[in-house]
Amino acid sequence: MKKYQLLRELLDFVDRFEKEQPDNEQQTLFNFMAWMNQRLVDRHRTGQQPSEPGEQRLESPDIYLGIMIGYLYRYSRIYSKKALEDTPLVTQDEFTYLATLWRHQPMTKVALIEKNIHEKTTGTEIIRRLLATGLVEQYDDQEDKRSKRLKLTQKGIQMLMTLWPVMGQVAVIMGGDLNLEEKMQLVGLLQRLHAFHNPIFLNRRDEKLTDLIQDEILKKIQ
Repeated sequence: MKKYQLLRELLDFVDRFEKEQPDNEQQTLFNFMAWMNQRLVDRHRTGQQPSEPGEQRLESPDIYLGIMIGYLYRYSRIYSKKALEDTPLVTQDEFTYLATLWRHQPMTKVALIEKNIHEKTTGTEIIRRLLATGLVEQYDDQEDKRSKRLKLTQKGIQMLMTLWPVMGQVAVIMGGDLNLEEKMQLVGLLQRLHAFHNPIFLNRRDEKLTDLIQDEILKKIQ
């Protein structure tokens, strides 16, 4: 970004505001903030394109949401990597697979992978590593001979119990400086997003993005 780009953009807004509100008595900071907020909302609603090639529409709440969720995921991976030092586990995902098995075992490989919102190839590799470390074991499914079920070994249970406190510390630092009420509000919003996206992941993840978006738009206007 060019130096002072934000200041130049702000000055451009101020210039437009003063032209649209020539009355000096109306040119207050409060009125300017209300005016600018409305312009940003209007721009988002109309899907206005960037004024220059490559310019980001960062004023869109949807864009910010995606960026911030991505950042939080990376922060979580960094903290988890520290927590998993000196253990057989390599990634945060391996810990979540153990925790999922603890709550729902025995599970089929497919069920475990889908519970953790992974593609089959990624989930299969995580399970392979856990089997190799002896933290998880598999056996034939009595109902479906073509399938395998998974459960924690005694070693896996001991590893999970050892990691609970330190991964709890990761959870605490991820909450940052939010108070309890703010955390509960955020959890509620994230649960709504999960409830929205999970059926798409389970039933429609191979469909085109344009088809998914079109269907959701139709739902909103019905």
